[in-house]
Amino acid sequence: MFSIFDGHGGDSVSDYLESKYSTHIFEKLLENDIITSDNEEYFKTIEKEITNGIHEVDNNIIKMDTARIYTGSTLCSAVIQNNKYLTIANVGDSRAVACDSQGNCITLTRDHKPSDEKEKQRIEDAGGAVTQIGEDCERVQGILAMTRSMGDASLKARKFLIVDPDVMTYHLTKDNFRFIIIASDGLFDVFEDEELIQKVNLYLQTNGNESFPKLAHFLCLEAINHGTEDNISVLIIKLSL
Repeated sequence: MFSIFDGHGGDSVSDYLESKYSTHIFEKLLENDIITSDNEEYFKTIEKEITNGIHEVDNNIIKMDTARIYTGSTLCSAVIQNNKYLTIANVGDSRAVACDSQGNCITLTRDHKPSDEKEKQRIEDAGGAVTQIGEDCERVQGILAMTRSMGDASLKARKFLIVDPDVMTYHLTKDNFRFIIIASDGLFDVFEDEELIQKVNLYLQTNGNESFPKLAHFLCLEAINHGTEDNISVLIIKLSL
C-alpha cells in the first residue's frame, strides 16, 4: 500500500492516518481473503471494503478529534494485489496519475474541489455554500478548499463536507502502467498531469532508469522552482520501465 496524506489545520489527522490507515485497511482485506485470493469476482469486493474502511477510520478520527474540529487531511492511496490489480482510493484534492507503456498520461483520480459543479450542487442541496473572496480559491462555507476530506468534524455535521471516497480498480496486466505518481496539490498547482508525465519521461531518458529513486526529490524541487505556494509530498511507484 502506498499513500499520501496532506493535512490542513494541523497535523493530527494526517499523523493518525500515517499510523493507522494502512493497518486498518489491510486487516479488512485479510478478513475477506481479498489479498490472497486470485478469483476475479472476489477481487470486485475490494472497492467496497476499502470504502467501508475509509468511513470507519474517519469515524474514529472524528470521535477522538472533536476538540480540533477544523483539522483534516486528504487521502490518496494505492493498493496493489498479486501484482495484478491496482486499486486507487481518493478523498480530497491529492491526485494520482499514471504513465502507460506508450508514455501517455492517464489521470487516475478526480479532485474533490468546490469548483466541481456536482460537488458544489451537493453542498448547496445540503444547505451549505461555496464562496470566493477576491482571487482566493472557492471554499466550502468560506473555510475549506476541498469538498471531501478525512476529519474536519465541524463541516461534516450538516453534510456540507463528506468523506465518500472515489475508489477504482485497474487491471495491471491490461493497462500496462509504467509508473504511478501520487502527490499533494502543491505539485499539481504548478504542473498539468500531461506536463508532469512528460517531465518524468524526459528525466528518465536523460538520466537513465537507474535515476528513478531520485524522481520524487526532482519533482519537489521543480514545483518549488515553478512557484508553488503549497507544501509538496510526492510518491512514485515503479511498475515497469
